[in-house]
Amino acid sequence: RPGDAAQMFERSVALAGRSPELLGQWAQALYFASDKHFTAQVQALTDEALQADPNEVTSLGLLGIAAFETQRYQAAVDYWTRLLAALPAQDASRSALEGGIARARENLAGQAAPVKARALKVRVTLAASLKGNVQPGDSVFIFARAINGPAAPLAVKRITVADLPAEVELSDADAMMPQLNLSNFAQVQLVARVSRAGQPTTGEWVGRSQPLASDTQAQQALIIDSPDN
Repeated sequence: RPGDAAQMFERSVALAGRSPELLGQWAQALYFASDKHFTAQVQALTDEALQADPNEVTSLGLLGIAAFETQRYQAAVDYWTRLLAALPAQDASRSALEGGIARARENLAGQAAPVKARALKVRVTLAASLKGNVQPGDSVFIFARAINGPAAPLAVKRITVADLPAEVELSDADAMMPQLNLSNFAQVQLVARVSRAGQPTTGEWVGRSQPLASDTQAQQALIIDSPDN
């Protein structure tokens, strides 16, 4: 039963720690135990899971389900597309997920044509002087955060040092929290952070942009060149 599963995952988190995977599974169990209500606790757990790992599969799947159930079909497509990209090529759930994306797109077509989502284009490079200080497998988090707003990133992409230089786009599809979208804030700052531990909030090296409008069309250049103090 969902209620029993929620209690089991709560105990697991208490014993094993707040890993993104356990937090996502706990959130999912709570969602179904509350008759598919996206409660404040479910929101907090998925927020925490995706803050630690933007590709946490259970949280992405759950957010897609919640969006679909509330007829936010574009958000469902966005979350499930991110989930699909994170799954192994042979994962048995890919077929059902692709079917869900197709249904969401069909339902979306029946609604008013959506406004084209704004997207910030970013080219990220690593300063030549730092190449001896990083490893190819170190995580690189590229994100936008509000100038006047919450500290949490509004949109985030995760790559590795080996992928640099890289060109990415940040949009509402990359939101870590459904209520915090890039399009809701006029001014943002772009940040690229190298984190050996794989944590988006702390790392060793960083590059930051000047404040810019969130609907800026021109590609922005970010150079990772400073200690992350």
